[in-house]
Amino acid sequence: MELTIKDRLYIPALLPKEGTFSQFNIKKEILRKIEISEHEREELELKENAETKRIEWNVEKDTLLTLEFSVQELEYLKQACERITDEQLPDDMWSTVERIYNEVVKQ
Repeated sequence: MELTIKDRLYIPALLPKEGTFSQFNIKKEILRKIEISEHEREELELKENAETKRIEWNVEKDTLLTLEFSVQELEYLKQACERITDEQLPDDMWSTVERIYNEVVKQ
């Protein structure tokens, strides 16, 4: 699966805040895989805008991260996407949800 920086920033917000111990371990592994390293932060000039409290980066330097997820991780991501279908989210976040869900179901 290919993920942009925006995807990698949104995924933690899409995942459930609680669950079983095995779900916790799956979530922890997903978060480890999508983590934005310090090197990437510097390279992308990633920072929080103090006025708007929004994360900003140089989008011209944004690159795709290609990841492999286990069957359990893909199922967890699918369930997370399905769980939030009735929530109110920004459109660009729905774009991320849709892309992730479509990637998962075609696996």
